[in-house]
Amino acid sequence: MQGSTALTEGFTPRDDAPPPPAVANQFVTFTCAGKAYGIDIMAVREIRSGSQTTELPAQPFGAKGVLDIRGSIIQVYDLAAMLGGHGGHGDEGVSQVVLVVSLATCDVGLLVDTVSDIIFADGEDCRPVPQSGRGRGSDMVAGLIKNDDRLIAILDLHALFPDTVHSLDI
Repeated sequence: MQGSTALTEGFTPRDDAPPPPAVANQFVTFTCAGKAYGIDIMAVREIRSGSQTTELPAQPFGAKGVLDIRGSIIQVYDLAAMLGGHGGHGDEGVSQVVLVVSLATCDVGLLVDTVSDIIFADGEDCRPVPQSGRGRGSDMVAGLIKNDDRLIAILDLHALFPDTVHSLDI
């Protein structure tokens, strides 16, 4: 499945999604609430395991707490809760992995179950999200990648964190 074909060739994202970058054909894959997801590798700044968050009062929806990463305080979000599932990461004895991702205006952490792999996707591996599958939260999925015998939902970070994008719009 390796190749240099850009993601934009043969990939049909949601109608209202911004076009993917011309070179976005590598994805970090991970599991969250037992489901397979991926994000553009260029958005990932760091992967941290076993990081304990500090809870703050009146946090945004899905926020689990904050982390100090080399002097920078970043907000960590429970991705399962943001995607409409049950959060609950941080239970005693449960391993945590934080994907630190770069957004337009800041870095944030995504609390996930496990980080799986880095995959390469050719144009023929990319699939659109079916219109019939557009329920609650479907705008957060930019498309699907066929990897071996499974489909991996590629998350749209701009849809997950719209405030970070709109703050740049003038």
